[in-house]
Amino acid sequence: MKKFFKIIFIALAIFIVAGCGETQSAENDSAAQNPPVAENKSAEDNKTVAQDSTVAENKTAENKPVEKIPPVEKNKPVVISFAGDCTLGGFKGSGYPFEDYWANGADYYFKNVKPIFAADDITFVNLEGPLTLNPQVAEKQFPMRGEPKYVEILKAGSVEICNLSNNHIYDCGEVGFNDTVKLLQDNNIKYCGEGYSAVIEVRGLKVGFLGFLGWYDGEDVRNEISTAINKMRPNVDVIITEFHWGAEKEYFADSTQESLAHFTIDSGADIVVGAHSHVVQGIELYKGKIIAYSLANFCFGANMNPVDKDTFILQTSIAKQGNNLVIMPQIIPCKISSVDYTNDFCPTPASGNEAARILNKIADSSKNYPQTINF
Repeated sequence: MKKFFKIIFIALAIFIVAGCGETQSAENDSAAQNPPVAENKSAEDNKTVAQDSTVAENKTAENKPVEKIPPVEKNKPVVISFAGDCTLGGFKGSGYPFEDYWANGADYYFKNVKPIFAADDITFVNLEGPLTLNPQVAEKQFPMRGEPKYVEILKAGSVEICNLSNNHIYDCGEVGFNDTVKLLQDNNIKYCGEGYSAVIEVRGLKVGFLGFLGWYDGEDVRNEISTAINKMRPNVDVIITEFHWGAEKEYFADSTQESLAHFTIDSGADIVVGAHSHVVQGIELYKGKIIAYSLANFCFGANMNPVDKDTFILQTSIAKQGNNLVIMPQIIPCKISSVDYTNDFCPTPASGNEAARILNKIADSSKNYPQTINF
């Protein structure tokens, strides 16, 4: 009897081992046919960035391969933050108080807005002044210059792209301008204006950036704008233009700003933003498109204690629905300084009554437009 049970036990063991081998073989065959899905990388890795020039090929730009993104992530709206004048440094003879705060580290300057900029997909600012060792050569009252190391402020603040079309970018001559362009290239920060354009792709949405000077409305200016837009339009989903224009310390846009903005929208742009006035101006909805006439100062090293420290971040959420773009704006009221008694070059979101006051101020500057956004 014992011998009989022993034979049964051995046969059963052989059957189990054979079954396990078949199961293991089936699992291996399944793994070969269905390899593991690659781990999704961060949103930053999913950006595809390209830089080109409207006057000369910019060979330093690199096109990263587009990665496959899960449908939910791909359809997520692209968030872009716009901020105003960033003068990283100071003007000749000012004593450069901006440098005094460098002891706190590069991340000091944007530390209070970093949570906003780090959470978006693209942050776009106006870089008003060169970053170079070359001295100021411009014959003007306030020639600007910043140390090359200040590019670390932009990186620490999660800034992806800068506009270069403004009245201070050549204050240190062609050498200073070229130094700045190369510095931005070397640090993977994109730029537009002064003949350059940029395209940043996020989750399949291609966003083009252009920059212009808008001191007057003439045929040559309009030709420059329309030519750049027509060249870019077939290759992007969204076109954003920044202008340096208007009069300083004026809270209402002038007729030149308005006519150029309308022409730019009519030519195919989707969003227009502006700078130069150093104070906030109104926001217009023109044919359903956003025009923010002045984003005011932001991280502004050119004035130790401006009377008006109000500013804001314009944030837009952009999504494609079929052939249409849906752009939702949001205003984040800010101050250019974290304290009222001086400029500590640390832009800070406003809250409570201060935030409401700044929103009302922008709304008041928008009151003459047939359509504006909800404040």
